[in-house]
Amino acid sequence: MIMIVIFGHAVLPYVTIPRPFKDPQTHVGFDVVAVFLYSFAMPVFFVTAGFAAAALYQRRGVRGLAKNRFLTIFLPLLIAYLLLSPLTRGAYAFAREIAVNGSIQAGLELIMTGDWIRWSKAYHLWFLISLLLYTALAVCLRWGVLQIFGRWAGHLRSATRYLFASRWRSILLTLIVSGTMIPAYVVYDGDATTLPMQGALLTFFVVGWLLYLHRDLLPTFRYAAWRPIAAAVAVLPLAAWSTRERLFATGDPDLLVGITAGLTNSLLPALMTFGLLGIFQRRYADGPSPSGQYFSDASYWIYLIHLPLLVAVAGVLTVTPYPAVIKYLLTLAVVVPIVLGSYHFGVRSTAVGRFLKGRKPREAIQQPAGS
Repeated sequence: MIMIVIFGHAVLPYVTIPRPFKDPQTHVGFDVVAVFLYSFAMPVFFVTAGFAAAALYQRRGVRGLAKNRFLTIFLPLLIAYLLLSPLTRGAYAFAREIAVNGSIQAGLELIMTGDWIRWSKAYHLWFLISLLLYTALAVCLRWGVLQIFGRWAGHLRSATRYLFASRWRSILLTLIVSGTMIPAYVVYDGDATTLPMQGALLTFFVVGWLLYLHRDLLPTFRYAAWRPIAAAVAVLPLAAWSTRERLFATGDPDLLVGITAGLTNSLLPALMTFGLLGIFQRRYADGPSPSGQYFSDASYWIYLIHLPLLVAVAGVLTVTPYPAVIKYLLTLAVVVPIVLGSYHFGVRSTAVGRFLKGRKPREAIQQPAGS
């Protein structure tokens, strides 16, 4: 899912919807691709993150979970923010300057002024902040539920089990998530950092936590796994239309459009969550493939460093006359080998790689699922 977000970031200069930096060449097809990728990549990521957090909690307790989150999330976040926030700011300033003036020289002159060297927002690192908050909230929520509803714990467990065992689980999850997703598109424009959208992503994290408690049901997801994916593709046109309408809205947004965007963007990740879980159960239930393990190991490092480079390369390509799809492919052709090469030759076998858990012991890789 992290790797999918990277491909989604490469799409953004070529969408027609409002963005801080865009290439002169845009196409509505990239809008559809962006809506689709962003509708499920982060939700599915947080489902798996909640699942992993619950596993850590059960095996190591609160202290072990807190230590793991501190070492693998908080410290990388702190270091990455100090190093990458000004670089990402500079990359956007560089790209915008080139796009406005049609000159790479103009972008280089702006960079030489040094005005971009400031620490501002976290940019793509926001998801690490959210991951820390969600983990703390999930632990607190678990404690609160046990304290307040302890006598009904068995009924609550049965209810959540019904959610995952039901053939209507995608619809049930949609109804749950829409409680925060609809306000995210009615009141706001669906930005991931707004409070309602953060509530929706927290819901997916909690779903992943609960799924760990019922992980014996995971093998059942493999049956008819492609049906939710097909349903998601069928919903995509309506989701893309309503999302674009909401993003282009000026003044008070149309209520019906906002509700439609909220519902479809609730249904898409629900369908994709169970569909993708089913597909991966069918293919990787006995363990990851070597290539899958490698990209899983590399994804964290690649995600941390990719955005400034990607934006800068896209900025340089704005001066070329190529169609948007060619520029998109060229951006990936330049950026992907660089970030993969930096991981393979500069990180994988180093202390940084071990710090990010980029390489795992062989016995851990081969450990049976659910053990």
